[in-house]
Amino acid sequence: MPLPIVIIHRGDDDYLTYSLQQAKISNPHSPVYLIGNGGNRRYAMNGVIHEMIDDYMHGASEMTRVYKHIHFMPYEYNLFCFQRWFILLTFMKKHQISKCCYIDTDVMLFTDVNHPRFNNFMMEFVWTNFLDRQKLEQFCEFMTSQFANPISFAKVVHFTMQRKEHVRFNQPLITDMVLALLFLGQFKGYQMTNGLFHDGFIDGNIQQSASVENLYGFKKIYSINGVLCCKDKASNLYLPLFSLHFQGYTKHHMKFFTAPYLPQAGSYIFDYISNRWIQFL
Repeated sequence: MPLPIVIIHRGDDDYLTYSLQQAKISNPHSPVYLIGNGGNRRYAMNGVIHEMIDDYMHGASEMTRVYKHIHFMPYEYNLFCFQRWFILLTFMKKHQISKCCYIDTDVMLFTDVNHPRFNNFMMEFVWTNFLDRQKLEQFCEFMTSQFANPISFAKVVHFTMQRKEHVRFNQPLITDMVLALLFLGQFKGYQMTNGLFHDGFIDGNIQQSASVENLYGFKKIYSINGVLCCKDKASNLYLPLFSLHFQGYTKHHMKFFTAPYLPQAGSYIFDYISNRWIQFL
């Protein structure tokens, strides 16, 4: 059975159209689900299946009870980042889904998620995730236990403080990503790939471009005969992009990475200022 693709979103944001439709275009045989509310049902077009988020919220009740808020983002926002994994688990149980591809709402897929390269890719949380139900259930239990146990939570805070990217104004930012890192650390011998495969990579953030060419502070995106790529600085090779994460304010670029804007033949570079694909020799 083709791997289901799932997006969970509560808002009525038009960029959902691009994420959902690109998932369907790149994976025509996979069911694509939007777990949302009445306000975003209209984005479930062209075969996308809409499910009501309220039907799956009961699975998140325990996390809601034990959650401790240490973050500059609003309480409800950060809590929901944890709740979504319980919502997804409840959804997978109800529909008897053993494995799925879960993507954030601002991620666009450009690969077949059923490819064998992803078979052993665990929950690395690069916003394009391949989750089996057993591991997801373990992760949900792990998160609950870390918040519920004061000694464990103190260790979470200490771990967070050691990571500069998760500290602001000398305050730890406790997120589901931090808990995911601790969770993966339990599996001896598991090597983090950070989304990098031998034949391409999953993008964690279009605004981060340390290892590839950049343009105006973003990843420099090439389209070569319809294949999206970045050029690796070390090898000078073009690396195919399996997905792009339009984090933060970059979401307004998403529509230019869908038809009819996305080139299908020839060599192009995307210009972020003009929102145009510019041909090069």
